[in-house]
Amino acid sequence: MQKMKLKYGTYIMFIFLLALAGCAAGDASLPTIVPLPTDTLVPSPSATPLPTNTLAPSPTTPPIPTPTPSPVTYTVTEKDDMFGVALRYGVSLDALKAANPTVIPNMMGVGTVLIIPITPTPLSTGAGQGNTTPTPDPFSPLRLAMAPVCYQDALGGAYCFAQLENVSESPVENPSVRFTLSATGATPLELDGFLPFNILPAQEIMPVVAYFPAPIPASFEVSAKILDWLPVMPGDTRYLEAEITAEPPVVAAGSSFVVAAGMVNIPQGDAEYVWVLGVVYDMDGQVLGLRRWEAEVPLLTSSSIPFNFRIYAMQGEIADLKLFVEAHANIP
Repeated sequence: MQKMKLKYGTYIMFIFLLALAGCAAGDASLPTIVPLPTDTLVPSPSATPLPTNTLAPSPTTPPIPTPTPSPVTYTVTEKDDMFGVALRYGVSLDALKAANPTVIPNMMGVGTVLIIPITPTPLSTGAGQGNTTPTPDPFSPLRLAMAPVCYQDALGGAYCFAQLENVSESPVENPSVRFTLSATGATPLELDGFLPFNILPAQEIMPVVAYFPAPIPASFEVSAKILDWLPVMPGDTRYLEAEITAEPPVVAAGSSFVVAAGMVNIPQGDAEYVWVLGVVYDMDGQVLGLRRWEAEVPLLTSSSIPFNFRIYAMQGEIADLKLFVEAHANIP
C-alpha cells in the first residue's frame, strides 16, 4: 500500500514534467488570459488661453495751468471822457463805472488809471473786413441791418461796428452783439459790443460798437450775432420823450470830422441825464465813426438843452450824419 502511494505520487510528478516539456517544445499551449480593453480617458490637451488685449493705461497728462489774465487798464488823457473810454473798449458805461467805483465820471483827471472790465479771448491770427452774419432769429425783435465792419487804429487795436435794427413796435433795452474776429488756422477772438444808449426805439437802426485791444492780426474776417436784449414794459416811465432840432450838417470835402450842433427839447418831465449820439456814415450807409455827447449834470433845465460836438470818421469820406437822443427821467 505504501508502494502504491509512492508510485502514484511519482506518476503525478512525471505527468507534470511531461507537460512542461510539451510547452517548451511547442506541442501544447496554455491559454493566455487577455485583459479586456478598458475605456481609458485620455486627458484632452489643456486649452491655451488666447491673449487678451490688455489696454495699457494712457499716460495722464498733467493739467495745464490757466494763466490769470492781466487786467486791462487805460490811462486817461486830457481829451478823454468816461463814455469815450467805454466806447473805445466796447463796454457799457455802467460796467465801466462799476469797475471803477472811486472814479467820478465828470471829474477824471489826466493820468487816472481806469480798469476796463473785459476778458477777450486770445487770438492767434486776421485784418481785413468780413461780411459774414448768422441767420437771424425769426422770433427776435432785432436784426443786423448791414454786415459788421472793423477799422484798425494807430494803437494796433480795432473798432468794430454793427448796425442793429429794432423791427418790432416796442423799444428794447440793453441789446448786445457778439463780434468774432477769425483768421485761418487761428482761435477766434470774441468780444461783446453794446449800444451807446440803453434804449433802442421801435423801428430804429443804431450802431453797436466793440473795441478789440492790440495785438490783433494783420488780416482777419469779422462776423456778428445778436446776443441779448430786454423788453421795455408798456407804461415804463423811466425814459422821457425828447426830440432834436438841428441844422443840416456841413461836411467839407475830404474832412475827417463833422460838427453836430442843435438843441434837445423835452416837452414834459425832469431829466436825470441827456445824451446825444452822433453817427457818421459813408456813401454806402456803413458806419465810419460815432460819438456820444452828454449834457452836464445837474441839469439847469430839461426843456431846452444846447449841444455842440465833433464826430470823427475812423477812415473814409463822410457822406451823412445822423443824430439820436436819450433822456432818462429824474426819479426821486
